[in-house]
Amino acid sequence: MKRYRLLLPALLLGLVVFAGIAASTSQGTTDRTTGVAATGEVTLSGWASSPTETKLLKEVIRGFEKTFPSVKVNYAPISGDYPAAMLAKFAARTPADVFYVDSNVAPDWIKQRLLEPLDPYVAKSKLKTSAFFPSLLRGFKGPDGKTYGFPKDWSPLAMETNNRLLAAAGTKAPKTWDELRAAARKLQGKVPGGRPICLSPSWDRLLAFVYQNGGTFLNASKTRSTVNTTAVRRAAEWYVTLINQGLAGTPAQLGVGWCGEALGKAKAAIIFEGNWVVPFMAETFPDVRFTVNKMIRGKQEGNLAFTVSYSMARDSKNKDAAWQLIRYLVGQPGMKTWTSKGLALPSRSDVRAPAGRENFIAAAPAARPWQFAPTFTKVIDIANNELSAVIERKQSVAAMLTKVDKAANEALR
Repeated sequence: MKRYRLLLPALLLGLVVFAGIAASTSQGTTDRTTGVAATGEVTLSGWASSPTETKLLKEVIRGFEKTFPSVKVNYAPISGDYPAAMLAKFAARTPADVFYVDSNVAPDWIKQRLLEPLDPYVAKSKLKTSAFFPSLLRGFKGPDGKTYGFPKDWSPLAMETNNRLLAAAGTKAPKTWDELRAAARKLQGKVPGGRPICLSPSWDRLLAFVYQNGGTFLNASKTRSTVNTTAVRRAAEWYVTLINQGLAGTPAQLGVGWCGEALGKAKAAIIFEGNWVVPFMAETFPDVRFTVNKMIRGKQEGNLAFTVSYSMARDSKNKDAAWQLIRYLVGQPGMKTWTSKGLALPSRSDVRAPAGRENFIAAAPAARPWQFAPTFTKVIDIANNELSAVIERKQSVAAMLTKVDKAANEALR
């Protein structure tokens, strides 16, 4: 009799365990934090910069599917014009559940109500957002204060120097604007077929120096242009004068596609690029020794943060599973795998960056997202065209800033 009394509880326990397994199989993997069952399929879209990057992202996706076996991720990268392709999918109400959003287009897509606010999911899952660099998080907050994405990675600008060319000129890596000019003068004539510095004719480089001089493009509330000011003018004049004096050259003047190529081909000894230059140099110019230095400073430190979020479509048909995917991708396990090869930098302070990236990470406090306001794409196109005209000596810096200021205020209205 005692034997049957012992067997009965064991039998009941077995039935309970079996029922739990069956529920997990049929209803999906339940998040212990929220109690929400994530199941079904979700589509993840973005752009593929290289086969290596695609392979790495698929590795991250496998890690997610192992953690949430009842959720299937369909990875659907988009080639070509990514924003245009995504806008077409939004219009057809068939966007991916989770996708990349560049910080520069985030204001437009937030204003157009294409992105799902993530704050309710954050609250339910008790996601600790304090681990993310604050400046990066701000890039994906709307004017309503809500969060519409979490940064998947990022990069600021740093100063990369060709070791051989600097040694030949008997100079060290500069730390300030004055030291940069002095180093460039020592390098003049010692960069065969090139110039001491490579500077891009675009505001996604110039603006970092504007910030270093205390200038801005827009006011804090992004309601008024602040580009036509003395601080901005002096920074732009300093930038352009380096080129006009032969101390720097644009990629076109140096006969290269971009400044990273100028560094590799020894057409420039000093460039200002982001983390993307490191894998490029390793693959294309593996024998060229170079150093990633901290970004130089002017009156103050200033830098740009180029970042992209994982965001959820407002039209997603499986938002619970989409959130679980986002949370995994931007969480410690996913981000650790994603940034392990050095193709990108972690946007979380609790994920260690690969060796040799310390001077990029050090820029986080002074870096501001490469972002403006809705409908600003055309303004930046105008700004870049006007900067090229200044470099070609077709107009003055003051004339450029007057035109850019007008275009910016018209867009803001």
